[in-house]
Amino acid sequence: MEVLPPPAPAAPAPLRPPLWRSWQARLREWLRPTEWSAHDPEATRVPRWVHILLWLWLLTIDGLKISNIVSKLPQFPLTAAEWGPLLPQLGRLLLEDVSAAMLFYLTWRWLVPSTLGRGRVVQYIPMAALLLLPYLGLNGWLMPQLFPSGVHVSTQKVPPTPSRQGKSTTIRIDVAKLKKPSPPDMAMRLFAAAILGAFIVGSASAMRITDDYLRGQRNRRELERQQLLTELAMLKTQINPHFLFNTLNNIYSLTSRKSDKAPEAVLRLAEIMRYLLYESSTDTVPLSRELAHLRSFLDLQRLRLPASAQEAVVLEVAGTNPDCVHPIAPLLLLPLVENAFKHGDLTARPVAVHIALHLAADGLLRFSVLNHVAPADAERPLPQQPGGVGLANLQRRLELLYPHRHTLDVQTTPEQHRVTLVLLP
Repeated sequence: MEVLPPPAPAAPAPLRPPLWRSWQARLREWLRPTEWSAHDPEATRVPRWVHILLWLWLLTIDGLKISNIVSKLPQFPLTAAEWGPLLPQLGRLLLEDVSAAMLFYLTWRWLVPSTLGRGRVVQYIPMAALLLLPYLGLNGWLMPQLFPSGVHVSTQKVPPTPSRQGKSTTIRIDVAKLKKPSPPDMAMRLFAAAILGAFIVGSASAMRITDDYLRGQRNRRELERQQLLTELAMLKTQINPHFLFNTLNNIYSLTSRKSDKAPEAVLRLAEIMRYLLYESSTDTVPLSRELAHLRSFLDLQRLRLPASAQEAVVLEVAGTNPDCVHPIAPLLLLPLVENAFKHGDLTARPVAVHIALHLAADGLLRFSVLNHVAPADAERPLPQQPGGVGLANLQRRLELLYPHRHTLDVQTTPEQHRVTLVLLP
């Protein structure tokens, strides 16, 4: 007879967590800070100007209350004994300041991020009312029963004595006796505390929203600035390889003909690459350095021409000197000159490429490049460089570096192309 194994014990029913634990988990989730405030220390930090404004306001209110009390005295209390009866009043003012500051900071760091920071506009009012309850209980109910609400000043004249020469009045300050506030008085105190508490919550909320808005604007502008810097860096990196590619083609042409000008071309290229690598990484360079780089480039291009045609490339400069420090973005003029040599007719005489730069006394810079076009290419529009590099690249850099401060004019005729760049001060 087969013996059946005993049945497996039933799995125990899952234990339900106690009710207080479930409410604790819900409360912890409810009070958890928002994602942006948890990962951004700048969002949870109270700015210094907010601290100063809050405590300046509280101390001003305290000063007005103290001055109202002191004005009842025949003279300003100077000794500790004279200030002694007023200590309960000062203690009450201190507790009121602490409770108001706690309400303000809780609104700043918890109420607004937990409601308005998460888009929960409807929850803002009930949670603000919940936050006001401890403040109302402390300032509207507990304070009037623990601390006196006023002082009574009495004076007494005494005959002068040798030890009290010139003093004939004794000041006596009696603290008002405590008495249980009446229901109407208690209601008025609660109402006044509610008005003051609502003002504190509203002010903290408005200042927090304003601070978040201003910080968001700063972050947005910084992000846009970083994007512009990244785009400018990418545009500049497109210039250097493109220039190097064209120059190496020219040197290859010289070496293929076994020209004696090839070593000089390599030397000029080394000078130009030194400028590209070490001096063009800044936002601006002196105009004299940019012109020196441009002259080196022209010397390199003249090596392609016969010895009798060196004057076919003309550079005219006016309004500057060898030490001109007028700032200009690096490598801004080179694309215009490159286009003239790449697409112009270098066999034209007496001038194949004419370059003119004029710097006015008010800082306006005018740069023009004129090159002749072969008859077969007269109807062809001014070409762009491969990969979008060239005039399109230059136009984008001008929009980023000189917004609303530049003009780029391209004129095409059957015989020549003229490009004029104007940079406003």
